Amino acid sequence: MKIAILGAGALGCYYGMQLAQAGEDVSFIMRSAYEPTREHGLDVMSNGVLQHLEHPQVFCSPEDCGPVELVLVCLKSTNNAILATALPPLLHSKSVVMTMQNGMGNDAAIAEIVDPERIFIALCFICCMMESPGKIGHTGGNDVQIAPSKLSEQSMAMAESLSAMFNHANIRCRAFEQAEQILWHKLGWNIPFNGLCLALGGISIKKLFTMPEQVQRARSIMEEVYLCSQMRGYPMPDDIVEKQFERTSKMGEFIPSSAVDYNKGRPVEYPAIWGICLEKAHEINCPVPVWEQLAADIRERLAQS
Repeated sequence: MKIAILGAGALGCYYGMQLAQAGEDVSFIMRSAYEPTREHGLDVMSNGVLQHLEHPQVFCSPEDCGPVELVLVCLKSTNNAILATALPPLLHSKSVVMTMQNGMGNDAAIAEIVDPERIFIALCFICCMMESPGKIGHTGGNDVQIAPSKLSEQSMAMAESLSAMFNHANIRCRAFEQAEQILWHKLGWNIPFNGLCLALGGISIKKLFTMPEQVQRARSIMEEVYLCSQMRGYPMPDDIVEKQFERTSKMGEFIPSSAVDYNKGRPVEYPAIWGICLEKAHEINCPVPVWEQLAADIRERLAQS
């Protein structure tokens, strides 16, 4: 399959590497990392094992890449405004678009350009960072959950096909019918941990776990998020909070994406991760006081930067 990764940062480069090594035809569309990656290749250091692509297909623009069968959108949601010009050069009549972005609302932005039945949502459960241009550090996880933005027999069949392709590339992947279900699954982690690491000044997971009161706060927020999910008709497994905390406690020096963006002075994905999701909670009168305080703390932190 001919695949383009639009916005190939740490996450896009990691998954692109796995797909390319499995034999897929992968193009990486990137800006700041373009020259180093074109000159030196792409490196992914995964738990002490180096993966290297000597001559990755890298492009500065979608126009240079041209139409593909599958577009993986790995842009920050803060850059969704460029989709109107960035997506069309990558599309032909049967192209499929998959958003691998954080939070809610990204598929709606894509649906202004692409038929909703050709849009898929992918949630990635992974710890990876771009340590320098073209060099990715991967410390844990690579699971992906996929669901069609608009459920139909045809779109579900495509979701299963995409899942099989990812699994062939040694990416643990499963297809689901309900996009909102998998969105809440990841948001249960992203809202508290991404949020607290940001609100506390751009700290790592390791630093957060030295603060018992903040760990308890994360637990309370996660419970509120999953209560919201349940009230919206998407109950989670009874042990999900414990499993989330068990895996998070092992993440060490990993800094979540919004905390990284804050540290680097880049726009933060507040609307997609916290704003829209809080609106979903308010729509059903779900009690979320600890989550609301976190959102207020994030807004205050961003106002000061």
